[in-house]
This record gives sequence, structure tokens and C-alpha cells, in this order.
Amino acid sequence: MINDIDFARLCFEDKQYDKAKEIFLNNDMLYEAGFSSLLAGNIKSAKLIWKEIKNPCSATEWGFIILDLIENKPHIRLPGYFQTRAFFELYLGLFIENGHFDWAEEIINSYKFFTRANSETPKFIARTLSVFGYHELIHEFSALAKRICYYDPEIHYIEAESYLMEEKYKDAHKAVLELIKISPDYFPAKKMKNMIENSGFKF
Repeated sequence: MINDIDFARLCFEDKQYDKAKEIFLNNDMLYEAGFSSLLAGNIKSAKLIWKEIKNPCSATEWGFIILDLIENKPHIRLPGYFQTRAFFELYLGLFIENGHFDWAEEIINSYKFFTRANSETPKFIARTLSVFGYHELIHEFSALAKRICYYDPEIHYIEAESYLMEEKYKDAHKAVLELIKISPDYFPAKKMKNMIENSGFKF
């Protein structure tokens, strides 16, 4: 028989956030309850729940930073490197997935703030935009990411893939060739190169 906490997680995954919140609250899982409230669109409830936590964990501290951002409060607390690595894409992706596009836009527009904490932030944005199919928006952040760390093969691959999805085959081919120069053994790049060159695309 499924226990309460597992059921709450199932409700969360099924986007039944209010139901998940109540179960989390009943089990004294305040961070999870507040996060469920936030994804349900209830900022006030999320804040009240998180304020009940006497010794905030790293996740709760991140949550408060995001609440400040959403409410257009000045950035006082810079998140940590690993906080940004752990939570940036999670929050951005779930905001997009749940239709909180204004909040997602606030996070994206604050990339300079988050980049101060973790220089990979532009890549995190590009990767999330790629997952959700916003390929035309990726290039600004792939360019920023390459400026920070040009020899990161993943950002070149994300960029090449986005060109491919936009049917810009010449740009995709150029990007994947550059990637192979940087990382000759990067298997996804070799696979993409062969696919482009053997596809009959005009480029």
C-alpha cells in the first residue's frame, strides 16, 4: 500500500499541487509544501509556509530568492554555486511547464545576477529552452555561454541542435564541425554530423 509521502509525490508529479501541499504539510515537509503552493500559483501561501521553517535548508533559501525575484524585490542574497546548479533549471523548467511564463521570464532576464553565482547559468537557460522547444531563443544564451567557456562541448551541441530544429542546416553543420574541432570524440556531435551530411539537406 502506498504511503502518504509517496502519494504526495505522485500528486506533485501529476500537477495536483494543492493536494500534494496538504499531504506534505501533514507530514511536516514544509519546503515541499511551499514549493507545491508556488507551482499552484499561490505566492502568498508559499511564503507563509516557508517562513515557518526554523532552520531553512539550501532549497528553502533558494525559494526565498526566487520569491524576491518574482515580487520584483532587490536582489540582496546571492545564491551559492551549487544552489544555482541544483535549482536553476528545476525552477525554470517547472515554471514553463506550469504556464508561469512571467516568472520564467523574470528568471531568464536576471541571468546576470545568477551568473555571478554560477558562470554556467547561460548554458542552463539554453538547455532548458531547448527541452521546451524554444529553439529560436537559444542563440543569445549559447553565445553568452561560449563567451564564458568556449570549450564546453555541450553548449555547442545545444546550439547546433537548435539550428537543426529551425531547419537552418548550414548553420547546424557549421556549428557541429566547430564542436568536433573542440571535442573530436564527442559522440552526439559525430552522430549529428553524419545525419546532416547523409540527409540530403541543402546547405
